[in-house]
Amino acid sequence: DVLDESDEILHVKYQLIYTVGGQQQVDAGEERWKTIQSILNLVKKHAEDVSRMFQEKTCYKSPERKSGFPQFRFQSCEEVYPLFCQKIASDWIDSRNYRYADKATISSFILETSSSVENLTDKFPCLDIQLFLIVRGLLSSEVLLVAFQKRYRVNYGVNPNISFNRLMAVPFRAKDVVVDRTEFGHPDVALVLTHLSYYYSGLSDLQLSQCFNRLNDEETDPGVIYDQWVLYEGEDNVTQSIKKWSGVNLQDYRQLTECLFPIFRYNMLVIHYFLNHFVIPREAKQFPNKLVASAWDLSSPLRSKIIT
Repeated sequence: DVLDESDEILHVKYQLIYTVGGQQQVDAGEERWKTIQSILNLVKKHAEDVSRMFQEKTCYKSPERKSGFPQFRFQSCEEVYPLFCQKIASDWIDSRNYRYADKATISSFILETSSSVENLTDKFPCLDIQLFLIVRGLLSSEVLLVAFQKRYRVNYGVNPNISFNRLMAVPFRAKDVVVDRTEFGHPDVALVLTHLSYYYSGLSDLQLSQCFNRLNDEETDPGVIYDQWVLYEGEDNVTQSIKKWSGVNLQDYRQLTECLFPIFRYNMLVIHYFLNHFVIPREAKQFPNKLVASAWDLSSPLRSKIIT
C-alpha cells in the first residue's frame, strides 16, 4: 500500500475507527452533558484565581460580560492541574446533598484513579456512581487537561461548512483549517470542546432565534427560564424593556438584533439551552462496538509481518 501524507495519517494522535451496530445515546444520557456543564461552570469560577497563582503556567482573559466564559488555557500542567481538580471536585461534591462522612470517599474516588468503584457500590445508587465516573474522567483522567491545552480554531472548533451538517466540535489541523472526515473519538472530549467552541464563538443570530422560538413555542413556562438567563446576565446589564419575558417581541426585528441577540450571544445558560435541545441529543451518539486501529498497530508484535 502507498500512504499519502504518511507523516500525518500515521501520527499517534489519530485512529481509524469503524463503528459496529446501531447508534445509541451516550452513557447516562442527558445527565452526562449536564454534569459537564456544571463542571465547566466551576472551571469558570476557579480559573481566574488559579491563573493569578500560576501566571506563567496558564493563559487567562476575563469575559467581556458577566455571563460569558473566560479564555483559559493550561500552558503547563505541573502543580496547576492537581490543585485545579481539587477545587472543582470539592465544590461539585458540596453542591450535592451527600453526608459529610461520604464526601471524603467520593473525593478520593474522583481524584485518585487507583481508587476502586467497588468501594462505592453498596453506598450509592447506580446513577450517582455513573456521575462520579463522569467527573472522575473529566478530572483525574485528564479530559479537562486535554481540552484546556488545546487552542480554539487552531486545534478544534465547529466546522463552518454547511454541507458538513454537524454542529459539534471537530479537530482542526491549523488556524481555521478543519481536518477532513475526522471527529474526536472520546465522547467527553468532544462534548467539552463543543461547549468551549460555542462559549468562545457565541451563538449566531439564527441559533439565538432557534432558542427564543423554542422558548416561546414549546416551553410551558418560558418566563421562568428567561428570568434565569437575565439573572445570570446581571439585571443591570439587560435593557429595561426586555428584563421580563412579557417585554420580548419576537416579531420586532430591531429589538432582536439590537437588544436581545447582543446581550445573550455569549450567555452560558443560553448556549447550554441551544446545545441541550439542538445539538447534543442529535449528535452525541455512541455505538455498542467499534474496530480501532492506529499507527502503533503497524509494528505490533501480534502481526505476522512486521512493517518497517
